[in-house]
Amino acid sequence: MAPRRASRTARPRMNVAFIGNYIPRQCGIATFTYDMATWAKAALNPASDVFVVAMNDRPEGYDYPPMVRFEVQAGNPRDYPRAADYLNMSDIDLVNLQHEFGIYGGPKGIYIADLLRDLRKPVVTTAHTVLPEPEPDRAAAMAEVAEFSDAIVVMSHKSIDFMEQYYSVPRQKLHMIHHGVPDVPFADSEQYKPRWGLQGKTVLLTFGLLHPRKGIEYMIKAMPQIVERFPDAVYVVLGATHPPVKRREGEKYRFSLKNLARDLGVEDNVIFYDRFVTLEELTHFIAACDIYVTPYLDMDQIVSGTLAYAMGLGKPVISTPYYYAVELLAEGTGIVVPVREPEAMSEATLDLLGDPDRMLKMRKNAYALGRKMIWSEVSREYVDLFDKVLAGRKVAPAAPAQRKPILLRDLPRPRLDHLVRMTDGTGIIHSAHFDIPDRSSGYYTEDNAMALAVAVLSHVQSGDETSHALARTYLGLLQYMQKPDGKFHAHLNYDRTFADQVDGQECQGKALEALGIAIALEEDDALVSFAKLVFDDALKDLDLTYPRAQSYAICGCYHYLTRFPGASLPEAALGRMAREIADSYELNSSSDWQWFEDELTYANGLMPRALLLAHRLTRDERYREVALESLEFLTRTCYTQGYFDLVGDQGFYPRGGERAKFNQLPVEATSLVEAYIDAFTIVRDDRYLELARTAFEWFLGRNALNQPLYDFADFSCSDSLMLHGVNLDKGAEATIHWLLALLRVQTALHVGPLEGAVAVS
Repeated sequence: MAPRRASRTARPRMNVAFIGNYIPRQCGIATFTYDMATWAKAALNPASDVFVVAMNDRPEGYDYPPMVRFEVQAGNPRDYPRAADYLNMSDIDLVNLQHEFGIYGGPKGIYIADLLRDLRKPVVTTAHTVLPEPEPDRAAAMAEVAEFSDAIVVMSHKSIDFMEQYYSVPRQKLHMIHHGVPDVPFADSEQYKPRWGLQGKTVLLTFGLLHPRKGIEYMIKAMPQIVERFPDAVYVVLGATHPPVKRREGEKYRFSLKNLARDLGVEDNVIFYDRFVTLEELTHFIAACDIYVTPYLDMDQIVSGTLAYAMGLGKPVISTPYYYAVELLAEGTGIVVPVREPEAMSEATLDLLGDPDRMLKMRKNAYALGRKMIWSEVSREYVDLFDKVLAGRKVAPAAPAQRKPILLRDLPRPRLDHLVRMTDGTGIIHSAHFDIPDRSSGYYTEDNAMALAVAVLSHVQSGDETSHALARTYLGLLQYMQKPDGKFHAHLNYDRTFADQVDGQECQGKALEALGIAIALEEDDALVSFAKLVFDDALKDLDLTYPRAQSYAICGCYHYLTRFPGASLPEAALGRMAREIADSYELNSSSDWQWFEDELTYANGLMPRALLLAHRLTRDERYREVALESLEFLTRTCYTQGYFDLVGDQGFYPRGGERAKFNQLPVEATSLVEAYIDAFTIVRDDRYLELARTAFEWFLGRNALNQPLYDFADFSCSDSLMLHGVNLDKGAEATIHWLLALLRVQTALHVGPLEGAVAVS
C-alpha cells in the first residue's frame, strides 16, 4: 500500500539520507530500506529531501530508482570515505543507517565504521541483527558503529538488553521501534486464495529467502499427520533461494526439500513458489494463509520481518522459540513449539485447525498488535526520534570531528609488477595493448625518467632489490639518451636507434626531476654519483622556456639542493626559471582566470608545485602567493561534488572556451596529489591533505564515471578516463603516475603526524 503524505505542516523541514541495501536488490534489508525511506518521506514536511546511499554486492550494481543517489561497492574499503564525503557535502540534516553485519565489507562489516568516522552529520542506526554472546570481532564492529551513532533503534525489547550487556551501549542511546508492516484491512483468507489457486485449501505459509537455517524440512515432516486429518491442507514455501546460498550451492536445499516431501507422500501438499515477490504479492499471499509458520533453527534471531508482516495481517503463528518470536507471541498471537520437533509442529497445527474460535481470537490479537507496527506509525516514531536527535545536537552541538588520519593500511600496497612486465634490459617500453608491452613503440626519455623516480621512491620505502635493479636500468637508459651537449634524445626505437633528431624540452625537465629525486633520496653512493654526473651535464647549457618543462626542472633542482645545498648552478637555474613562471602568471592572470597561460592543458598541478618548492628554498613570498592562488583556481575548476573532474586532453580548456571533459589523464591527477601535499607542507592546512587524498582516489574510481583506472588484479593503470569508460590499454606512463601518486602519499605518511594532521617530507 503506497503511503499518503500526512498533514504535518507544523513539522520542520528535515533532509534525511538512508544507507543500506535497496530495491531491486533482493533481500530483506533492501525492502526495509525502501519502505523506511518511502514512508519517512511521507511523514516529513513536503519540502524535505530524502535519498538513499545503496550498497552493492556485485560490480555492475543494480538498476536503481532515482531515490538512490550514491552507490558503494560493499567490498571496496575506498568507497566508504567517498560516501562520507558525498554526504558531508550534501544538505542533509541526518543519516539513518541500516546495520546488519553481512551487508558491509570487511570482517563483520567493519568498513562501515570508516564511513561513520568521517561523517559530520548526526546518525541514527537501525540494528537489524543483535546477537547475544558475540565473538570479539563482531562485538568490536558493533561497538564502533554504536560509538559514531547518536541513537540506535532496535526492533525488540530483548535487543536493548543485549546491546547493553554484550556491546556496552548505554541504554539511553537505545530506542525500541517495531519493524514496519503494510497496512492491510482485517479480512477473511478465503477472499485472497483464488488469486493463487488455493481456493478450498487450508493454507500454511512460510515466506523468505530460502536457506538451510529456515528449518523448512521439519514442517514438511509434520505434514503427513496434518494431511491425515485435514487432506485439503497445503504448506506453501514462498521465496527464492538466498542469493549467496544459490551462488555457493545452487538449488541443493530446495531439491532436498522436494525429495523429502515426495518420500513422505505429501508432494501434492507442499507447494514451492520459487521467486522474489513484490510487496503487494507478499501481502496477498500472507492474507491468503490460515496459519503462518516460522520453523527457524537459529534461536538467536532477534527480528524477523516476515513474522512482523504476519502480525500486521492478523495471522495466527506457529514458531520455534527464537527471541523475536517468543517476544511477539507472548501477546496471545500464536504458539511456540520446540525447535527441530515435527511432532510438536503437527500437534500445534492440528490444535489450531480444530479450534476455529481460538484461531479467530489469535487473529484479532495479532491484528491489534500489528496496528502498532504499520509503516505510518513506525515512520512517525522514527521522525520523532530524528527530531529529538537534531534538537539535542542544537542544544549541545557535537564536538568537531577529528579528521581521520590517512593511514598506511588504508592504501593499496605499491606493486611494481606491471613496471617489471613493461621493462626489458634496455628500459621501460612506452605503449601496451591492454597490459602487453608494444615493443614497436620503443623507449621514451620521459617514461624512463619518471620510472626512475618511482623505483627510487619504492626502494627508499621498501629496500627491495627489484626496485633497486629497476632504478639502475632506467638510470642507465637516461645516460645512454644524453647527447654530448647534455641534452636528451626523446625517443629510442626498439632496435636501439634514435627516433628523433630534435630534443623536446619536456623530456629535459622530466629527466632533471627524476635525477634530482635519485640524488636526494637514494642511499647507494654509486647510483647517486652516476645520477649527479648526468644531472650536472644536463644543467650546463640548460635553456628551457616552456613553463611545464621549467617546472619539472625546478623540482629536480630543488631535490638536488636538498642533498647538496649551496650548489650554485642548480640554485641559479631554479631562481631564473621560478621568476619566469611567476612573471608568466602575472602577465596572463586576471580576476576570473588565475593561471600561467591562456589554456589549462595537462599536468596542471605541476606549475603551482614548482613555485611552492621554489618558495621553500628561497623564502620568496611572491612564489608562495602565486602558487596558492593558481592552485585555488585549479581546484575551483576541477573539484566538484566531492571528486576531481579533470580537464580532458580532447580540447583541454582554453580561456573563455569550453572545458573538455575527456580524455582525463593520470599525469593530471598525480600533479594535483603532489601539489596539494607540498601546499600542506607550507600552509599546514588539513584541507590540502584532504584534497590530495581525493585527487589520489581519482585513480580508484572517485571520478566523473565512478570507475577505477587502477587494476587490483594485475597492478596496472589504464591510460585514460574516456567518454564511455576507462581506456583498456595500460602503457608505461599511466602506471608510473599511479605509482608516483601512491608512493608520494606513502612517503608523506612515513614522516608521521603533526598536531593531528599528517606531515610530509
